[in-house]
Amino acid sequence: MTSKRQFNTIGELLEALSPYISARALARIVGMNESQMLQYKAGIKKISPANIACINEKLRTFAVKLQEFIQKDA
Repeated sequence: MTSKRQFNTIGELLEALSPYISARALARIVGMNESQMLQYKAGIKKISPANIACINEKLRTFAVKLQEFIQKDA
């Protein structure tokens, strides 16, 4: 079993995801307003525990969904 990485801020999470997912893409994945996500990233707005829980749950769901995709051999 792999250990889970924990982040103190949305900015830290987005930095870790940045090679793969942008703040705007993460907002779409979790069903959040892009502007709101960018404000969380910049530290302009403080994220609520409810929104953190929502992001965590939707990221887990997205990760499971990604496992359904596979590139066929040519």
